[in-house]
Amino acid sequence: MPSDGGLANTVRLFDVAEPASASSNDFEKLVEQFKRQRSIDWSIPEAFLCLLLSAAISDGHFSVEEQLEIEALSRRSRALKSISASQLASANATINLRLKTRPEGLREACESLPTDMRLPLFAHCVDIVLADGQLLPTEMDFLNRIMELMEINPAEGRRVMEVLLIKNRF
Repeated sequence: MPSDGGLANTVRLFDVAEPASASSNDFEKLVEQFKRQRSIDWSIPEAFLCLLLSAAISDGHFSVEEQLEIEALSRRSRALKSISASQLASANATINLRLKTRPEGLREACESLPTDMRLPLFAHCVDIVLADGQLLPTEMDFLNRIMELMEINPAEGRRVMEVLLIKNRF
């Protein structure tokens, strides 16, 4: 019997080993993202809703179609449907206050989102922007800005936009 008590073939989950394909810059970027994410007081539902509402008003007008799209999404999105209507209203008030009093509020919301949630949320924002049948320059500027703030790969963001532009034509 091995002297290690039979543990010679176990998986070592907590050894720090950098994958061969990863660079130290990737690691440093992840560490920086982790630090920023932890220092921000936005909850995931608040950040999610903030981006949806910001998308809707990015042209200076909150259309009925955009409102209906957000309401439908709040009933089917796992990030929002788990909270009550009163919690949604409270989150909405908190978002409005933060965006009025914090010049970097939108950046904070974007940075507080888990990385794997960012591209799907970007797709929701594109869908909301297109809900009224228009894509104005201010809306395009907003989408480009949040794509940068959420650190979305530009090629992936462009592909999402292409697909949703085609979807919203029909």
